[in-house]
Amino acid sequence: MSETVTNLWSIALLVIIPLLTAILVNFLFNKKRLIRCVSVASAVALLAITLISTYGYYWFTGVPAVDTSTFTFTFGAGTSAWRLALEYYFGPLQQILIAVLALVLVLVVLVASPNLTKNQGAYMAMIFLTFMSAAIIIMVNDFYHLWIGVELGSLVVAGIVVASGDGVSHRAALKYTFFSALSGAGLAVSLALILGLTGFSNISDSITFLHSHDLGGMATVLYVAFGFFALSWIYAGGLVPVHPLKSDVYGASFPHGTVMLQAQSKLSLVAMGIVMLRLFGTLPFTREVMIAVSVLTMMFGVVMALLQTDFRWILAYLIVSHSGLVTIGISLGTTEGLTGGLFQAVNDIIYMSVLLIAVEAVIYFGRGTSTKTAIGIAKKAPWLTAAVVLGAMAASGIPLFNGFQSEIILIRAALLVNLPEIAAVILLVSVTTFIAIFRGIYTLFFKPADPIVSEEGSAAVPKESPIPRWIYVALGILIAIALVIGVYPNIVLQFVTPIAELVSIPWYL
Repeated sequence: MSETVTNLWSIALLVIIPLLTAILVNFLFNKKRLIRCVSVASAVALLAITLISTYGYYWFTGVPAVDTSTFTFTFGAGTSAWRLALEYYFGPLQQILIAVLALVLVLVVLVASPNLTKNQGAYMAMIFLTFMSAAIIIMVNDFYHLWIGVELGSLVVAGIVVASGDGVSHRAALKYTFFSALSGAGLAVSLALILGLTGFSNISDSITFLHSHDLGGMATVLYVAFGFFALSWIYAGGLVPVHPLKSDVYGASFPHGTVMLQAQSKLSLVAMGIVMLRLFGTLPFTREVMIAVSVLTMMFGVVMALLQTDFRWILAYLIVSHSGLVTIGISLGTTEGLTGGLFQAVNDIIYMSVLLIAVEAVIYFGRGTSTKTAIGIAKKAPWLTAAVVLGAMAASGIPLFNGFQSEIILIRAALLVNLPEIAAVILLVSVTTFIAIFRGIYTLFFKPADPIVSEEGSAAVPKESPIPRWIYVALGILIAIALVIGVYPNIVLQFVTPIAELVSIPWYL
């Protein structure tokens, strides 16, 4: 596919459609059937546009770059030029990441029950704004829109969390919102410092300037900019030391809402991580700092998951831990590492979505998701049991599933740069994930159901509701994708490997 020489209409629609949908469904308020129809149509349209779109640019002022040597317009991404517009780029990496995000959006809209929230319009608006914020961060090539995307993503997270309507969710949203203000301010400071050093608002132009000029005494400013940027990156993905805030957000939301939140978080980590690597990757200790944060996130996440007594919170901490798997590949900065990190982001979104949607189904049995109570779901819903077991196997890196393919690339990447300790941590995370998930699955699904006793002392019947058929449809689609990618990994690797080769930085041993 070739790059367009005009403003690419599809890129604009990937931002405009979710924004217009959010406005429309909010005005529809609680007309649940109409809101559902509009939401499904918009989500399917976004997926279709992502799949059929050509590659190219979108300039918000309609002006391409000006070649600094000939002072003529140019359309090449690698050309040293003055880019006079705020710029989005849609290429192979953007296509695969946004396609996965759009697929998740379609399934979330189908799975989300209109009976869960009091204001369905506002809630669905937040879901679409979550998609929009992630799409902006993935495609952006200027600092202004990067900051806007990160700030928007932080705000809509609070809205999705609050929608679950209990005290835990309100506290989680309040804490997250408070610290997001600090994170957004830090990112703004970092981008202002880079703009001051380079004079460019375009990310590619700033990178070209930094790599071709000696900053001299101003190099210290670049380190300060890296510190603020790294803090924002850590917060966006819930890495150590802010992992408790992010896990609270995941555990307190509706499971289908968490599906969108974890997808947004991991894709933001990928996009911001690549920008950070391109901007600061040649500075001493930059990648070492990123690696340290990633390793600590992996370890703290799985340890906390083992201590949880609720299946939702087990998954919440495992999502955080697996975010570290994504960032460790990006932090290594090599072609192999970046390939594994990008591949892991795609895989992690898929198999975590399986587990979270399965948790959504567990709620319909009316007895919660605490692992202190056995429900005996295996006898009542064998297909749901099979789905959650397959999802757990994918998350644990079992062969023939997609999780295995990306984790083995990450292990190989660590060994290639003589860091066997990181390879050992990745294996530890895989094994611990298996233990944590299957401990919860055994109690909820396979252990004989505990009797329920009413206040009068007699046996009580739990208030069970039928599981919506769309839950089974979503689980079937996601599991099929996990298996296909597990057997044919090149389906994804053909999109991420060229970008990894372009961005990678040699590791000096």
